[in-house]
Amino acid sequence: MRLLGAEILGNALWKYIVFFALLLGAALAHAAVRWLVGRALKLRALPEHIATSLRALFGKPAGALMYLFALWIGAKLFTLPEAAAGIVRGLFITALTVVVIYIATKFVDLLFSLWRERARRTETRLDDQVIPILSKVTKFFVWAIGILLVLQNLGYNVTSLLAGLGIGGLAVALAAQETLSNFIGALAILVDRPCEVGDRVDFDQLGIKGTIEAIGLRSTRVRTLDGTLVSIPNRTMANTLINNVAKRPTIKNEYVIGIVYDTPYEKVVEALRILRDILANHPSTHNYRAYFKEFGPYSLNIVVTHWCKYTDYEQFLKATEEINLEIKRRFEEAGIEFAFPTQTIQLTGLPPGGRTP
Repeated sequence: MRLLGAEILGNALWKYIVFFALLLGAALAHAAVRWLVGRALKLRALPEHIATSLRALFGKPAGALMYLFALWIGAKLFTLPEAAAGIVRGLFITALTVVVIYIATKFVDLLFSLWRERARRTETRLDDQVIPILSKVTKFFVWAIGILLVLQNLGYNVTSLLAGLGIGGLAVALAAQETLSNFIGALAILVDRPCEVGDRVDFDQLGIKGTIEAIGLRSTRVRTLDGTLVSIPNRTMANTLINNVAKRPTIKNEYVIGIVYDTPYEKVVEALRILRDILANHPSTHNYRAYFKEFGPYSLNIVVTHWCKYTDYEQFLKATEEINLEIKRRFEEAGIEFAFPTQTIQLTGLPPGGRTP
């Protein structure tokens, strides 16, 4: 006991022993945490980039945080001069700020790894382009805030520095206004997902119809129905009305079938039965309607509405062709005539024999 009470540089020997024991405990605790994390990762079989981010988070950053707290608790045991205690306190706060910022950057890596895994399951490549950039920008801001905190703890006046950075950032933002607006538009497309690569879309306000070929950081490229390639700035994309034709569950086809006025009542009823039978039994039909709607100028009009479950346009056209050919065949077999525009002229007031004097 007398040996433990022996003083070294003004402090008892037992304090040094406790200090090194705390460091050893921090090392053992860090090793235990890393082993538990590695064990959990083996059991869960996570994607490699997510597992790497987790190992990095619970590796050096977690170990540095544990060692720092062990050093702080151990340093509190020693009796130090006031000036030395102030230096130790300042160093500890600075080191703690740096370690916390470092942990925050590793946590950002983990979040973006999870986002990258989700993006990998989507068809668009915009995620793959934006995620690395957003990750770097986020970590830059985290480190910038951390450096400002360190400078403030060291006694520097950061107000003037922030003012200078604000003026410089404003100048850069004004110079790159169009580029930034396109980049923000790309982020809006990424978050909202109004369309993806391969979608057939209509930009009614722009008068453009076509298929999305690529979504970049500056513009979106659309292959029009005429075969030309149009680049639309992302800021325009974010502010325009996008009609995503590819997302419709069915294609609606509505048309009128006219039969001649001389068609008897029974034949009209049979025409309705034929139409409903064809539509109900065709494999493309999601829903349908067929009704005798009106007496037209030259025909008895049956309005037909067919919702086709094939959203591919070529499949839709093939299904429509099959239905139309079957309607024509069945109507011909039943003796039902299609009407076409005709005009009957009745002349009155002629003398007998039909000749003018």
